[in-house]
Amino acid sequence: MMPVIIQINANVNWRFTHARSGKYVAICDPLKLTLQADTFYDLMEDIAISLDALLKDLLGDNELDRFLRERGWTALSPIPARPKNVRFDVPFELVRARGQQAELR
Repeated sequence: MMPVIIQINANVNWRFTHARSGKYVAICDPLKLTLQADTFYDLMEDIAISLDALLKDLLGDNELDRFLRERGWTALSPIPARPKNVRFDVPFELVRARGQQAELR
């Protein structure tokens, strides 16, 4: 069964750096999240997975509506009553920690 994809009208900013260790590190101050990955591609993938997991947890705890409202975010399609087989698509932007824009997903 294909997942129901819920697009979220939001823009989540992440600051990232390529650490001396060779790892990529991204910080999302508004959501108080920090991630680390071996490659830039993995970092982008991990951000998408983390945002999806966060919203799924909030949906399961019946806190998603409040969370979205507090941030001025909206779902662009109806959110099913049952959280099974749902995937959230949240746009985000990565900006180098020094202020240089890197990529937009």
